[in-house]
Amino acid sequence: MESHLPERTVTVEDRAAELGITPEQTHMFRRHFGLDRMHYDPSVDLVEQLVQSAARALGDTPRADVRHLILGHALHGAGHMAPDIVRVLARRLGLEHATAFALTQQNCAVSMSAVDVAGALLQTEPDPSARALVLVGDKPRTRQAKLIMNTCIVADGTAAALVAWDGPGVPVRSFATRTLGQFSDGMLSSPETLRASAELRPRVLAEVMEEAARRAGHTLADIQWFIPSNPNLVFWQDAVPDEELRSRFFLGNIPRYSHCLAADVLANYVSLREEKQLEPDRPVMFVAIGVGMTFSAMVATPRLEHGAVSR
Repeated sequence: MESHLPERTVTVEDRAAELGITPEQTHMFRRHFGLDRMHYDPSVDLVEQLVQSAARALGDTPRADVRHLILGHALHGAGHMAPDIVRVLARRLGLEHATAFALTQQNCAVSMSAVDVAGALLQTEPDPSARALVLVGDKPRTRQAKLIMNTCIVADGTAAALVAWDGPGVPVRSFATRTLGQFSDGMLSSPETLRASAELRPRVLAEVMEEAARRAGHTLADIQWFIPSNPNLVFWQDAVPDEELRSRFFLGNIPRYSHCLAADVLANYVSLREEKQLEPDRPVMFVAIGVGMTFSAMVATPRLEHGAVSR
């Protein structure tokens, strides 16, 4: 797993001015939602950012071994994603031979589904050297997508994962997901529907997390880090009322990165690895809730050879 963030950083006040946010709202983003700085460069397009993440994840992997290229993106609709972007990425990465397609509709939870689909495809490959490259990223073009429901400011950031069915990387132990279709209107929902979804969120999230842990042969007490997306601090305070459980949620990138949509969970794993905060052979759990009430959780176990550090 690798990530890429543009070099240019801005403050929450800089983005607020660009988006026309009032001083009172700006204060709320900094004081209550926990935002500080973020990586954001309107001059760098999405393809360039994705290519950077992909190159890091691929390393010296023979390109012929990469049989599948999967792009997961949170925003959907032609207004946010060029229709030929996967073909462009395949050409830029020397993967024109690979089966290439995109996944969406699960918003910020789509990255885990993309990894799961990659594993399912590789399971059918007779060649053990076969790989799938998962890329995740978005570049919002509208104010509504840059400022989500007045609670999230979207920043730049992409991530990539090179997936094998039985390779040397971080083993994925389980995946659990659930979508509550009655909330599919997402940001267009009525105030009543939004209140109903907020009331359900803690219970459903806990159930999906417990399911993922159980499928991996663990309990939630075994998880060293929960690695969530970065909407804001208040979101996770409401979604995870158990303070002990929430103390193991890695929220340190909210003030540094803000919300990079579906790329958050993979980028946050990279941060934990680079900051030497992962212990070997203790599971971590990726966690995300996509707008529209898709809940996903995936358990993986880093080892010493993956950058984990013995205490």
